[in-house]
Amino acid sequence: MFEEWGGEPEGISLAKRSTTRVCADIVEGQPSLKSWHMATSGKSNSLQLKAHLRCPAELKISDIQFASYGLPQGTCGNYHESSCHAHKSNDAFEKNCIGQQSCSVNVVPEIFGGDPCPNTSKKLAVEAMCS
Repeated sequence: MFEEWGGEPEGISLAKRSTTRVCADIVEGQPSLKSWHMATSGKSNSLQLKAHLRCPAELKISDIQFASYGLPQGTCGNYHESSCHAHKSNDAFEKNCIGQQSCSVNVVPEIFGGDPCPNTSKKLAVEAMCS
């Protein structure tokens, strides 16, 4: 396992750290019902798309590994950006989620720095680490 020459192996300690990966993957126009919430503005109600991240009990969101609003590709644990990517995607999740057990972020272009590819149905992919 470990090999030491001339050192003091008694001084070595191992610490177990538990981490979990959580992801959200949402397509505009095709989100699950869980991704929508009712917003009341004035006299009318409208549905707003939200991305939700939740860590298991006792863990908090410690890092946003990936976030892209646009046309991200891949799956949880293997996402990557495309040429259609909103440059503030990561910032939105870091600001709202780091240190929380769960968080929600509205999925609107303004939150992510604007519409990266107008007249195209967008997708949001987010990957966070819980520890």
